[in-house]
Amino acid sequence: MKLFESLMWQPLLTLIGEFMRKIEILAPAGSFEALKAAINGGCDAVYVGGSMFGARAYANNFNQEELVEAIHYVHMYGKQLYLTVNTLLKEDELKQELLDYLKVPYEAGLDAVIVQDVGVMHFIHKHFKNLPIHASTQMTLTMANGANLLKEYGVNRMVTSRELSLEEIKAIRDNTDLEIESFVHGALCYCYSGQCFMSSMLGGRSGNRGRCAQTCRMPYELVKDDKVISDTTKPYLLSPKDMCTIDIIPELVESGIDSFKIEGRMKRPEYTAFVAHTYRKYVDLYQSLGEKKYRAYIKEHQAEYDKDVANMMELYNRGNSSHGYYEMHNGKNMMSMARPNHNGMKVGTIQEVSKGKATFVLERDIQAQDVLEFRGKNDEKYDYTVKDGVKAGNRVTANYKHGLHFEKGDGVFRTKNNQLLDEIGAKFIEENRKIPMSGIFFAALDEPLMLTLRVRDIEVTVSHKTASKAMKQPMTEEKVRAQLNKTNTSMFEFEELDIYMGDDLFIPVGFLNELRRMAVEQLMEAIIAPYERKAENCELQELSKKTHFNGETGIVAAVSNEAQLKAVLAAKEVDCVYYRMDDYDLKEVLAFADPVKKAGKKYFLILPHIFRKDIYDRFENDYERLGANAFDAVDGFVIKNLEEYEFLQRHDLLTKDMILDYNLYTLNEEAKQFWAEKKITHTTVSIELNYSEMRELGCEDSDLFVYGYLPLMTSAQCVVKNNIGCTKKKDRYYLKDRYNKNFVVVNHCKNCYNSIYNADPVVLLKEKKDITKLHPRNLRLDFTLENEEETKKILDAYIDVYCKDLEVTPWMKHFTKGHFRRGIE
Repeated sequence: MKLFESLMWQPLLTLIGEFMRKIEILAPAGSFEALKAAINGGCDAVYVGGSMFGARAYANNFNQEELVEAIHYVHMYGKQLYLTVNTLLKEDELKQELLDYLKVPYEAGLDAVIVQDVGVMHFIHKHFKNLPIHASTQMTLTMANGANLLKEYGVNRMVTSRELSLEEIKAIRDNTDLEIESFVHGALCYCYSGQCFMSSMLGGRSGNRGRCAQTCRMPYELVKDDKVISDTTKPYLLSPKDMCTIDIIPELVESGIDSFKIEGRMKRPEYTAFVAHTYRKYVDLYQSLGEKKYRAYIKEHQAEYDKDVANMMELYNRGNSSHGYYEMHNGKNMMSMARPNHNGMKVGTIQEVSKGKATFVLERDIQAQDVLEFRGKNDEKYDYTVKDGVKAGNRVTANYKHGLHFEKGDGVFRTKNNQLLDEIGAKFIEENRKIPMSGIFFAALDEPLMLTLRVRDIEVTVSHKTASKAMKQPMTEEKVRAQLNKTNTSMFEFEELDIYMGDDLFIPVGFLNELRRMAVEQLMEAIIAPYERKAENCELQELSKKTHFNGETGIVAAVSNEAQLKAVLAAKEVDCVYYRMDDYDLKEVLAFADPVKKAGKKYFLILPHIFRKDIYDRFENDYERLGANAFDAVDGFVIKNLEEYEFLQRHDLLTKDMILDYNLYTLNEEAKQFWAEKKITHTTVSIELNYSEMRELGCEDSDLFVYGYLPLMTSAQCVVKNNIGCTKKKDRYYLKDRYNKNFVVVNHCKNCYNSIYNADPVVLLKEKKDITKLHPRNLRLDFTLENEEETKKILDAYIDVYCKDLEVTPWMKHFTKGHFRRGIE
């Protein structure tokens, strides 16, 4: 028990019975130093990125050799390592690189991969059958209904969307035997993970490829009728606070979460170590004491608890913190609109300002090498490094840079607590935590020396040389113990060491040293061996491209309202209408089927972008109320998530035509194969592929997006509500960026989510020659923001170009070709 007794809080715990589930603390590791810090901090598993295919391409990721070393390292401690392969892969990458990339860590004993791309999932399960797969939060899984579809492909864990409430997670727990992993600490994205194109479309750095430029952390203004209606002193309208859930641990545990995930592969090792340590500490306390005693313990140790929380905030916090979405759907108090980066900890308020000097009274102790920051109006900042420590209550005067303006009442914040970093470094980084082992040493006259070592359930026995009769000074038990205890250069230390030896034995010290060395080496090999496996199916299996459509390319129009529908129905060249359901219920959109049919066109429903439990339940109620016959007039559905697929499957509606929208990504043949196994072969070409990549993959079974304002973000937050309050109106608002670009904000109040559209539409009028070579199944025109007249004008232009072979020059002042030419890295 020495290992546990070394932690000051552990003696308070009672033994956790075998019946109690172990909550995993899952820590990020962007470097080997951070990985060791996380293990020393007490985490149960780490997730890391390799040299390819990880969602943090700019972290200090592991090369193959380091990855194998890391896998062996965590296994020595009885921990696990998960590798992020959570980006979308292009066809050439999946065919040529993924197999070789995974083979080495797989054979070394990799515990799981975290995956976004269903094609990657399909490929890994086929070639590495024994490798568990975790469905990434980038898959935007919001219900068990969608996640359960992945179990047959080796998925044993779902990482929930960060927007889910505790009640939604409880519902998932009640409906799946998959492990549930949820984020509990760290940064929040403004957009649903896996649904963001803002960085991709504005800068070519795709979040789906691990290269997010964090455009959400930039300043914006909310504009209506050409007037700025947001607070210009708080311009970071898309910047959520970091999440900290340490004070709702009981609720998180009882919701059914199996793995508490900490965000932060770009953070420093001290952050990783201390945050993992703190969550492990309080989760263990709650599980051992039960809720009533746990609450009492926190009350009795309030100062200790407050210090732990404050230390986490000192290491990194954005806008202090919130509980994320666990207890509320959205709201202004979840946002950090005044500052998009580390907020630090307030240590004082300026009392006097005179001739470039500011005087403040300390609310907290400060130490030498701390970094303090003055914060004034209009986002003015000045930071400096403290020379000498000063106690709370004392006055401090410091110079600041000429030209800056601070005044009485401005805050002083500490953004680097040097003493805290040193303390964490000394405890968790500078020395690795030793692995406790037990040992038995045996020595008898003319018998080989024997040493048995045991760690957890792994045991090895080594024999070496022979003890002889002592002619002068016999070896003593104390000397044997002292020699065998010299394990400083290894990862181990003796927790118990039993020595059985005869009298008057001569045992050279060198024999003992060699025996210890051999035993430790064999113990390490024995610990690692059970994890290692042989990759047996590593021949690349080529998929044959299946073309199910060989007809003429059609034209489809996606509409958002009746005015757009009216214009589309008048265009005889349009073969099919897709009607969006973001703002309508089932009865309303089914009523539009009649005029569409009378115009001689097919009618499809585009299901909502997000299909969480409340939306799912509403559709369920509508289905029961209207009856299955209500769908007779509908030719098919355009689906945007796995939950919608499951809903249609459960109601035997897969007999209708099914189309994957572009956010159900099919960048490779394996992804198409996955969906073909689900009886869906009609896809929409990813908006992140360029022309060359489209040609390689093939578009014959796909709709190709040729016109429309693309949604850059879909968010559970509401930028309107957060600035002027909930209006329940679908007025036209704009987000204006620092380049004076205006992005339209659309409130989908019925389903309570926001869409932020690109400032410029995609227009591919001049690309007919190349698009014809692609031979897509349909050209898709998306109408979202246009009125009836604009819709008609755009339709006429595309019909002239693609149906009548006329020359039309785009008349829009500003437009984009999206990724058709440039693509993404």
